[in-house]
Amino acid sequence: MMEPLLIAHIIIFALSALACVATIPQARAIQHQGTREGLVVFLGSVALWAGGYLGYLISPSRQGKLAFYIFGFVFAFVAVGAWLYFCAAYTGRPPRHAPFRNLILGIFLFFTALKITNPLHDLYFTTEWTTNPFPHLVIHHELLYWIVLGLSYAAIAVGFFMLMERFYHTGSDSRPIVVLVGLSGLPAVATIIGGHVDWLLPLMYEPPGVALFAVGTLFFYRQRFEAIRLTGESDKPAIFLDQETYVRDYNHAARKLFPSLEGSVGEPLDAVNTALATHLTKQEVMEIPQGGETRYYDVSSTPFMAGEVTTGQLVTVTDVTERESYRKQLEERTEQLEALNRVVRHDIRNDMAVILGWAEILEDHIDEDGQEPLNRVLQKSRHVIQFTEVARDFVESLSEDGTVELEEVELRSILNAELAAVGDSFPNARFQVSGDVPDVLVLANEMLSSIFRNILENAVRHNDKETPEITVTCEEHPETVRVRIEDNGPGIPDNQKEQIFGKGQKGLDSPGSGIGLYLVQVLTDQFDGNVWVEDNYPNGAIFTVELPIHSVE
Repeated sequence: MMEPLLIAHIIIFALSALACVATIPQARAIQHQGTREGLVVFLGSVALWAGGYLGYLISPSRQGKLAFYIFGFVFAFVAVGAWLYFCAAYTGRPPRHAPFRNLILGIFLFFTALKITNPLHDLYFTTEWTTNPFPHLVIHHELLYWIVLGLSYAAIAVGFFMLMERFYHTGSDSRPIVVLVGLSGLPAVATIIGGHVDWLLPLMYEPPGVALFAVGTLFFYRQRFEAIRLTGESDKPAIFLDQETYVRDYNHAARKLFPSLEGSVGEPLDAVNTALATHLTKQEVMEIPQGGETRYYDVSSTPFMAGEVTTGQLVTVTDVTERESYRKQLEERTEQLEALNRVVRHDIRNDMAVILGWAEILEDHIDEDGQEPLNRVLQKSRHVIQFTEVARDFVESLSEDGTVELEEVELRSILNAELAAVGDSFPNARFQVSGDVPDVLVLANEMLSSIFRNILENAVRHNDKETPEITVTCEEHPETVRVRIEDNGPGIPDNQKEQIFGKGQKGLDSPGSGIGLYLVQVLTDQFDGNVWVEDNYPNGAIFTVELPIHSVE
């Protein structure tokens, strides 16, 4: 019949092993890979450690007891390495990139080999058979055992220091983990005095304590552990909520930005900070007064999953004051552009239309000497009206919100219409089309006409010949169509070929030919096309507009 003391030892180590095995599935559900790997190996090694000591207690033979003891002894050492791996991964220190990891692994393997070969040298322990308090194999620990045990506890302390540092960084309450660590450390006292107390054996009694720590961590503390890891990884204000949006943790930055978070763990977020809870479901920037100014924050949420079940969410608050201020400046400039557009379209254009109308009436009432000055007035009046159209198109293109709506547009009809209109405006110029204009559809909008109008008018206005000659040719490719507009003007120097489109410049401040060509570049970009200029021979320039062809399935 077994002694009650032996039965008590068997039960303690058996329960320790079973507790660790039972918690492994919970550990495998942890999302963070390094934390998951470290904790699973840690629990598994502690289970084998306790299982080895269990075999040591119940094995009937001396050789069996010795083999099981060494087996558990080795996995006790493995558990220390797994614990450090878990703590390093949990606190954001990738174990696979640890310095001197090969040296550490070599030392680990060296001491493991010494443990396995202990029967040959007895450096770790010696054995003796005894019947007091029950028949068992007594282990007498030698100096090397205590040295390695001290180093192991030092390594374990380093792991706990890493955890406490993370708790401090996140501003989390570390008292629960201190209590948990204290309880799990009690069996270490039994390890130290085991050889001097009759009802204890000279074993390492840590497996029950580690099992207690594992159960406490995974079943009562796991969610908070994960919350601290997640919030600690971010320098931005971060708040961890459970699936019911109750506050589970937060970091220093969040507590500083939202003072109401102080002591709010376990409370619903809408009761702690209504504005923050509201912005979780709204795609709006949050305004927070700070130091006499208003700062703007973007509130984002990342779900925390356990398998396919959402168990919480990490709320991150990002300062977007600079971006929001820039957006407001853009809105203000857009409003100013729209006001300018109204002035150009209505006031200036209407007044110039009146001036042009009266000037045309004067044509029949002046003599030959006044005809040339009147023609100049008429020409400049028409030019100003055309300029208002360009300015209108330019403002409208800049007023787009970035989501330009495109539709199918017939290239042939648009190009022919603009050629006819520009021909009427410049009767002294010669326009011709070489070949056929392809009957294709391109993705654009009503602003496509402005591209061709500005290039054609530019070819005439900057032409130094008595009779400007403009030739239009089209090239159809499998996915694109190119419209080439050639002129016989002075051409464009190589160092200005990109500058005339205002590329790299600021619109109206560019050294190009007014806003017309800049508008051409803006619009072709919106249509996912391209525009460039080349030399024409023997003189002049060739402007090429390339647009994607819209394929009808």
